[in-house]
Amino acid sequence: MRRKLAPLAVALMMAGLLPAQALAAPGNPRFTAEPGGGAAGVVWAQQPQVTIKTGNNPVPSATGNVSLAISAGTGTSGAVLTCNATTVALVNGVAPFAGCRIDLAGNNYRLTATWIEDASSDESASFNITGGGGTGTKLGFTVQPARGTPGGAFATQPSVAVQNAAGATVTNVAPTMVTLAIGANPGGAVLTCSPTLTVNGVASFSGCRLNSVGVGFTLTATAPSLASATSAQFDVADRLAFTTQPAGAAGGVAFTTQPVVAVRAGASATATHDSATSITLSIKPGTGAAGAILTCTGGLSKVVTSGVATFAGCAIDKASPTSPANPFVLVASASGLTSAESAALAVTAGPATKVIFTVQPSNGTAALALPTQPVVAITDAGGNVVTTGANSTRTVTLALGANTGGGVLTCTGGLTKAAVAGLATFAGCSISKPGVGYTLVASSTGLTSATSTPFNVTAGANLTISNSASVITWGSEISITVRIDQFGANRTVQVQGSRDGVNWTIITNLNTGSSGQASFLYSPVTNLYYRANFAGVADLGALVSNTTRTVVRQISILRPTNNGLVRRANRGATITFVDTVRPSRPELAPAVVRFVFYRRVAGGGWLLHTQRDVGVNAFGQASTNWTWPSSGEWYVRSQARPTPYNANSVWGPLERYIVR
Repeated sequence: MRRKLAPLAVALMMAGLLPAQALAAPGNPRFTAEPGGGAAGVVWAQQPQVTIKTGNNPVPSATGNVSLAISAGTGTSGAVLTCNATTVALVNGVAPFAGCRIDLAGNNYRLTATWIEDASSDESASFNITGGGGTGTKLGFTVQPARGTPGGAFATQPSVAVQNAAGATVTNVAPTMVTLAIGANPGGAVLTCSPTLTVNGVASFSGCRLNSVGVGFTLTATAPSLASATSAQFDVADRLAFTTQPAGAAGGVAFTTQPVVAVRAGASATATHDSATSITLSIKPGTGAAGAILTCTGGLSKVVTSGVATFAGCAIDKASPTSPANPFVLVASASGLTSAESAALAVTAGPATKVIFTVQPSNGTAALALPTQPVVAITDAGGNVVTTGANSTRTVTLALGANTGGGVLTCTGGLTKAAVAGLATFAGCSISKPGVGYTLVASSTGLTSATSTPFNVTAGANLTISNSASVITWGSEISITVRIDQFGANRTVQVQGSRDGVNWTIITNLNTGSSGQASFLYSPVTNLYYRANFAGVADLGALVSNTTRTVVRQISILRPTNNGLVRRANRGATITFVDTVRPSRPELAPAVVRFVFYRRVAGGGWLLHTQRDVGVNAFGQASTNWTWPSSGEWYVRSQARPTPYNANSVWGPLERYIVR
C-alpha cells in the first residue's frame, strides 16, 4: 500500500521536482473480476478487471497504468498471455482488460496485476486452461527434428500437433494419421519414418532417419483436411573436424591458439543448424606425458553454436617428452559422430612460476636428521621441472612453517641450497624439539612458495626397567621400576613378562609421574624376564626398554607342622607327612622331595634313622606315611631337592616329636 505524501512532497511536486503521480491517491490494485480461463488459444468468456482500492473502497482518483502477466511458476512453462493490450490505463481507478487468452493448456495458472506507477501488485485466483478448443484447421511442429547421422535416428524426434487458427493444440479431436515427408533435401536423402496417429491431438514420431548427409533439410507434415506444416531446418552430419588446431602450449598455461571443432556433414560442410550437439575434448591415450591432465575453461565438453564449438582456456599440465619425442594429440568426440584428432601438439616447460616439494619430509626424532630429507623443485605453472636455463639453478630457502613445538630447523650446509637441473636436494635437516604437525616452507625469490605436508617430531628418549632383586624365594615381593629419561612425564608404559625372553605377556600398565618414573610391587611365582614397552604417541616415539630377570627359588612347606613346638605321639602310630613345593613348575621335570627322620641317641646327639625321596604330583605335593618304630625323641624335616633350575633349595624347619 502506498504511503500518504507529506506536505514537503506536495511542495516539491508544485515546484516541478516530483512527478504528479507522486500525489496519486494511496491504494493497492485488486482483481475485481477474475480471469475465467477456458480452452488454449481461445479468448476467455470472463475477462479480468483490476481496481485500485484502499481497504475495500475503490479509489476513483487513482491514475496510471496496470499491466498483466502470468505469475512466475504457475501454469505451463513457456505459455504466453495475449490480450488486446496487456497494459491498460486506469479510468476512474479501474483497468478493464479484453481479448485475453493463453496459448498452452495447463492447471493452476494465476495472473499478476501491477500498478506500474506504484509498483504494488495483486495476484488473481487460480484458473485452468484446457486443451485447444474449436476446430482443428492446420498442423504445426511442436517439437522440431534435430541433428541426425546417416541411417541413424534423429537426436530429437519430431512431434506434430493438430492446431486451431490461434495455433493452440486441439486435444478433443478424433485420432488423425499424420505423415512426414522430406521438404528441402540438400543431400538427396531418403526419409524413413512411419505415419503416426495423433493422441490428444499430438503425433509423436520415433525412429525417423535420413540415409545421407546434408545441411538444411526440412520435413513436411500432412494430414487429411488440415493445412500442412514445414519443420525448421536441420542437418544430418557424420563427423567432427578441427577447424582451428591447438598451438602454442606450455605446461599449465592456456594454449595461445585454442581449438575450434565443427560438426560436419561430409568432409567440408558445417552443420550450421545444429546448436545441441555436445563435443568433448580429451588427450589421445599413449600421446604426451603419462598422467597429464587437460583442462579447459568451463570444462572439457562444449555445446555447439551453429555447428561449431569454440573452446577456451585449454591447457595441459605436463610437458611432452622430447627424447624420444612424443607430442600430445587431442581427440574431439560426440555421440554418433566420427571423432577427430588434432595435429601433434608439443607442450614445452613454461617459465618458472613456483617451487614444489617433490620429496616430502618425514616424521622424525628431535635433534636427529629426518629419515626422509626434503627435495624442492623449480617448476612451471603445470608442475614441470625447469631443468635448463638460469631458473634451473635458482637458490631455494627452507624455513619452518607451522612451528608447533617451538623447535629450530637446521640442515647440513645451511637452510639455502642452489638447485641443480631444477632440483634443490637438502641433507641433514633436523628440528630441535618434538611437536605435532610441523611444516616446512620452501621459497625462491619471485616464485610462489610451497608448504610441505605436516609431519611429527617425537622426543629422543630412553626407556629403562629395573628390579629390586635378581633372586628371591617363592612368596617374596620385588619392586619393578620403569623410567623414561626425556619427555617421559605422564606417559603410560606397559610392563611385560616372559619365561623364555621371546614370548611376552602383559603384567600391568604404569603411568609415569612428573619425573618420568613409575614403580610397583610384584610377587612373581616363577622365573621371569621383564621389560617395558611404550607404544608411542604423536610427540614421543615408540620405545622398548632393556631386559632384566628375577629368579624365584623354590621352597618346601611340610605339613603337619608343630609351629616350633614339640608334639607327643604314640609308638606304632602312623602320620602322613605332606611337603608342598613352590613354585610348581609344570613345564619342567617333576620335583623330588627328600624326607629325613632323626632319633636322639645317648649323649644328646641326633642319628639319621632313614630318608625317603618322593616325587611331587600335579599339584606340586609329595607325601609319605611314617610309623613311629620306637620310643624316644624324634624330628622330621624335608627339602625339595636342588635342580639346575632351583639350585639353592633349602631345608624346611624341623618338626619334633616325643614318642611314648
